[in-house]
Amino acid sequence: MLKNKTKIFYDGNCVVCDYEISHYIRVAPELFELLDISNPAFDSVKYGLNPKALEVDMHVLTPEGEVKIGVDAFAHIWSRIPRYKLADKLIRLPGIYSLAKIGYKGFTVIRPYLPKKNK
Repeated sequence: MLKNKTKIFYDGNCVVCDYEISHYIRVAPELFELLDISNPAFDSVKYGLNPKALEVDMHVLTPEGEVKIGVDAFAHIWSRIPRYKLADKLIRLPGIYSLAKIGYKGFTVIRPYLPKKNK
């Protein structure tokens, strides 16, 4: 079953990121495998991903082996969860997609300043 899962690469130290990604795993655990890039044991090379890029944007690896980044990563996640199908369709509309990309870029700028989890 693991080969049918989307791998979500996320920063488990980021409170906002962890909360968001934990929600997806709660509503559809069978669809996702979480990979915490803040875990010292995480190896980006194993997946052919740039560690610096992973620190800036969320990445997913689809079951088909395609890498999606940022807004496209969220759209992919939403496309897999039945209750988020409408959100997936909306985010792909040209005007909304452009606004979402701008909003996401803004988030990536402030994300390093967001609260961190106490591990």
